[in-house]
Amino acid sequence: MENGKTVDNQKIIYYMKTFTEKLYTNYKQQIHIERIFAKKISKYQEIMIFQSKLFGKILTLDGVIQITEKDHHPYSEMLTHVPTLSHNQIKKVLIIGGGDGAIAHECLKYSEIDEITLCEIDEEVINLSKKYLRNINYGSLNNKKVKILIKNAFEFVSNKNFKNYFDLIIVDRPDPIGPGKQLFRKIFYENIKQIMKEKGIAVFQTGVPFFQKKELKETMIKLKSIFKHSGVYLTVIPTYTGGYMALTWASNKTDIKNKKIRDNLIQDNNIKTKYYNEHIHYSSFNLPEWIFKIIK
Repeated sequence: MENGKTVDNQKIIYYMKTFTEKLYTNYKQQIHIERIFAKKISKYQEIMIFQSKLFGKILTLDGVIQITEKDHHPYSEMLTHVPTLSHNQIKKVLIIGGGDGAIAHECLKYSEIDEITLCEIDEEVINLSKKYLRNINYGSLNNKKVKILIKNAFEFVSNKNFKNYFDLIIVDRPDPIGPGKQLFRKIFYENIKQIMKEKGIAVFQTGVPFFQKKELKETMIKLKSIFKHSGVYLTVIPTYTGGYMALTWASNKTDIKNKKIRDNLIQDNNIKTKYYNEHIHYSSFNLPEWIFKIIK
């Protein structure tokens, strides 16, 4: 059963149904759909944005949850603030993926960051996020500091014109399925190293180790073979089911695990967060024994 109404010339469909995510074999999660704002097939994937009672608006791609209004902070804040506050001074940032605008919003909290390049393959994700996910991106996708490139990130990072250019590279990549597999290849990490400044830092979404042990293990093997410094830190996002999410990092010169954070950056920029703080920063590098054994 469905009915609808028109808001801003867009048809909002109401459904009496449940969204079921089947990312993993023999395990699924279900969320009741209160209404659907957008559902369309782009050149690359099926995009859906719907309203849920518990998590607010939810963005899914090909039936997999990408971000929600209520629980994205442990993800977007940890990918942004951990490397930023471990660095001496970040000026230029590259965000790979991130079409919802949440990470760009976190980066814009720092006045010292003067250039943010967002490389997103699917323009429809950008357009729909601008319209429906304002409580996630707060207009970041329209900010003059944010330069949006609709481009395959695998091709972009191989561009020699950006050699030694970025201070921080945040790889908000999907799981290694379909086109996303390219962003887990060794040559991808080698190209990341080339476009990053000597003291630059790169961070990567590397899945939920409970379900994606192989993804974490193979990523760490590749990072260790390319960069002088690399490691793992953890966060927890309720809708990324399976417990801890692994965020991997790498740098040629900056060891963020043993770097004291710049507290003055938080104070000077009056940065507000919902998950990240100084205690979480340091404790996130402490790994449970079973995860430590995966990367050892």
